[in-house]
Amino acid sequence: MQGLLNESLCVYSQLRDEVRALLGEIKSTDETYYSFSASQLNYFADRCQSVNVLLQVWKLWDADIVMRSALECVTRFIFIGIATPEERQHRIYEYVVGLNEIEELQRSEKAKSFVSVSADDIGAMLVGGVVLSPEREAELRTRWPKSRRHVIKQKWSFSEMAREITGFQDGLLDLTSYKALLHSYGLSSHLIHADQTAIDLICDREARAPEVREVLEQAHYARLATEQVSMLFMCWRVMAYAIGADSSCVEVEKGLRRLLERADAYHKAFAKTQEHLYK
Repeated sequence: MQGLLNESLCVYSQLRDEVRALLGEIKSTDETYYSFSASQLNYFADRCQSVNVLLQVWKLWDADIVMRSALECVTRFIFIGIATPEERQHRIYEYVVGLNEIEELQRSEKAKSFVSVSADDIGAMLVGGVVLSPEREAELRTRWPKSRRHVIKQKWSFSEMAREITGFQDGLLDLTSYKALLHSYGLSSHLIHADQTAIDLICDREARAPEVREVLEQAHYARLATEQVSMLFMCWRVMAYAIGADSSCVEVEKGLRRLLERADAYHKAFAKTQEHLYK
């Protein structure tokens, strides 16, 4: 499995170089889009690094939880990138300023609740630092009344962004394959919330025959090792689309195809162990 991860890192590195080249072009023409893109891609890269560390110690469920954060980051990145230039600037403002100010209000309210019941003076002092001044709170409530907060939060919900992305086709950019990532998102949601489905999933795996469990875990590992590359590939294509640049690189595309074919062998191996259940 380490060989698959090494190949994944190789293709990821090739894509990273292509992304950096595009970022250079964006920086010279659109500082706002550049700042947003650079910060988001840096966050994504850090999460992928964490996933790879977890894979090497075979913490697959934990890697899924971290991968969800990476997917949410990519989803916002794509949601902004596919917009028209004017709408893209508006969405960046909503994300960087609007949603952040709405979160300020919510953090302040939660901090007030904590401070009002805390017996820990130091904790109350530190948490109380995020409580807004009456003037700042009044300013934000005027700018973001409850009705407007609801509209913007709905627009930026994962389900709404995913709905727009999965239906996006424009010229050479076809994002319908993004749907393949939604299964992973649903799985990680159960794990994060530690609901009964998550417990059942873990128990089911532990109860399987050793030889079946081994093949299943290899398929799980293969998905986690390659999804991050597929996500970065989408980001690269979306960035190129946003600025009207070329996003064709034969070596990168060949490398990605080879990687996905290699990973698919693990998925097919597991599927073969399950054929008798569906006949």
